[in-house]
Amino acid sequence: MSEKSPHPRLLFVDDEEGIRLTLAALLTKNGFDVTTVATVRDALTQINCMHYDVLVCDLNVEKPGDGFVVISAMRYAQPQCVSLVLTAYPSFENAMEAIQHQVDEFFTKPADVNALVKSIKEKLQVRRSRVPVPYKRLTTVLREHCADIVAKTGSAIKSDPILSAADSSRPRERDLPKIMDALIEYVEFGRNGLKSEALRLGTEHGRRRKKQGYDVRMVVREFQLIDERICELMASDRMPAAPVGLITDLMKLTKGLNAFMIAALQPYARTQPSYLVSRSSSK
Repeated sequence: MSEKSPHPRLLFVDDEEGIRLTLAALLTKNGFDVTTVATVRDALTQINCMHYDVLVCDLNVEKPGDGFVVISAMRYAQPQCVSLVLTAYPSFENAMEAIQHQVDEFFTKPADVNALVKSIKEKLQVRRSRVPVPYKRLTTVLREHCADIVAKTGSAIKSDPILSAADSSRPRERDLPKIMDALIEYVEFGRNGLKSEALRLGTEHGRRRKKQGYDVRMVVREFQLIDERICELMASDRMPAAPVGLITDLMKLTKGLNAFMIAALQPYARTQPSYLVSRSSSK
């Protein structure tokens, strides 16, 4: 990545040539070293090869919402860069997604240049004096706190009114660390669902729970408790302010946890009335 410019270096991403030429000229007059690009691909290339202090990005570069791809890439590669979004069509949904991507500010086209410049300079000043925010993937946070999640889930299992009816004389938490490890691995690297080994782990876990006196409701409740402990972690101050790729990782986390639960319920399917099994398999 190149050395820093004596002036704040700004990447401006917009597919409209007229706006690129006009706004870039005005930003240059206000003391910024401006680079303009018209596509997401060119923006990603710039992010990977050049240091930038500021990113000003159209919300809809080539297709709706793809400006957030650029924002996320910049947050990952250059977390101290000030990121601002421009859009001609603001909405509540856009604003919420901007918050998820840790956008510093949202401007509506045509932007007031003086207000835009003032905002950029203020945010640069604040960012220079601020301690860097740790940017991590959700999987990193889960891995760091996996033992705590397992311990708190185990405690919740013992005190939960639904699960406390099961046989308490047998160890209950032996599979939870393995399930968490497999779940984290899937969120980080998985593409087409859980691996066969992970699904077998889920099924074996269901068999053990059945022997311990768990019914179907109890198995479902156990996986709910795992999910609740993860949610508690995410709501705590141990969670970074802006986890990279949070929405994608959350979707995979939910998918993986549900797949584990379905695998754990397989041993119970054989004991259900045949009409229930055939009905559930046809869905």
